[in-house]
Amino acid sequence: MNEYTPDYQILWDRTGAAGLAYSAAETHGILTGMLCARTDNWQEVLCDQLDTETPEVQECLEELDSLWLHTATELRDGQMPLTLMLPAETMPVNERALALRDWAQGFLYGFGLGGEQHQELMNSDAGEALRDFSEIARMDLETFGDDEEAQEALMQLEEYLWVATSLIWHEAGQNDKE
Repeated sequence: MNEYTPDYQILWDRTGAAGLAYSAAETHGILTGMLCARTDNWQEVLCDQLDTETPEVQECLEELDSLWLHTATELRDGQMPLTLMLPAETMPVNERALALRDWAQGFLYGFGLGGEQHQELMNSDAGEALRDFSEIARMDLETFGDDEEAQEALMQLEEYLWVATSLIWHEAGQNDKE
């Protein structure tokens, strides 16, 4: 498999079959947050309670490993748009909004695993983005709606998440040595 193409439904199916405790969107958010925090123990974080000998878990681990590498490459290369593992635009608005909220929650959790070394980011544009992620993670889905305005809002939030993620990646890695 030379070229990996992320697919939300495949991720959903594999994480569900393996019994992962997180939704597909939240799982990708966690991976992305950990990448931005320069933390790489994703298997320990995501799969700690799973029996890694079962075929379902093995398939899930392979999918997550490919997604990890794909997302790392996108971040390093500054690829826009960054692929966010979210349901297709043809899915109901509430399902997409829930996944977007899960992705933001996952990102914050994954990024938080980086610990105190990123405390200085809180006074930068990245800190503002992280606070926005927190607001998105608390988004009230009951009042979200299902009209064209809700569709547009979702699209804007998704765009914001990938742009802000790129910003966080770059600001958090200012001390990286290439």
